[in-house]
Amino acid sequence: MQLLSGLSRVCLERDQLIAMRDGIGARVTCLSGSLWLTQENAAEDQVLEPGESVVIEHAGLTLIMALAPSNVRLADRTSRSQFWSRAFGWLQNDALARSAAVS
Repeated sequence: MQLLSGLSRVCLERDQLIAMRDGIGARVTCLSGSLWLTQENAAEDQVLEPGESVVIEHAGLTLIMALAPSNVRLADRTSRSQFWSRAFGWLQNDALARSAAVS
């Protein structure tokens, strides 16, 4: 799976479908509406309501279908780690700048 900038928001009409291949580690969040999600080789399907999310745990095909008009956020596995890496990098640089200013 490849998402531009690691994070995408998609609006779906009822019965519209997103098919993702090899999305393992990606987070699917229902922002509004209702979503049905099935993963290849998973024992059970899932239904997501607003505010609920799931991380894709299985390689292969994942299908996400809107049971009602819905907004879904898709975040790849690197978007969260990149955010924290940038945040900690900024904090480290800020701390170094402060210590240099005090010296």
